[in-house]
Amino acid sequence: MLFRKARVDDIPYFVESRKATLEREDDNSIDDILTEYFANALRNNSMIAWVAEDNGNVISTACFIICPLVPNFVNLSGKVAYLTNVQTTPDYRGQGVATKLMSEIINDAKELGIKKILLNSTDMGKSIYEKLGFIKNDRYYEMLL
Repeated sequence: MLFRKARVDDIPYFVESRKATLEREDDNSIDDILTEYFANALRNNSMIAWVAEDNGNVISTACFIICPLVPNFVNLSGKVAYLTNVQTTPDYRGQGVATKLMSEIINDAKELGIKKILLNSTDMGKSIYEKLGFIKNDRYYEMLL
């Protein structure tokens, strides 16, 4: 199994992952918009994305969007990462693939000087995020780096 940063040719997997997150896998009406969004975000480095592949097939995705907020005393850069599109193909779930991708994502955020990662979670993902140290508040999970 190979864990690597995403490339432009991985965008179709992120489009499908996003639609799965929205529970609209069979709705192709947003494909072009999502494809353009992910292409621009990868190109301008406002998104950091990782994939896991097995035998040349992408089996898991994870990415974060860099959100500029107003700086404060704890976070002088104001940069916050919003984690999204964490998806693993059903046959590979429960094998630590998403956890490994999350570790890579967290390391990238630290290297970029990001002080906080935010995410919303499905019931399926909660145990992964909690194991990694994310804390649930009223609206979302967060991790301070």
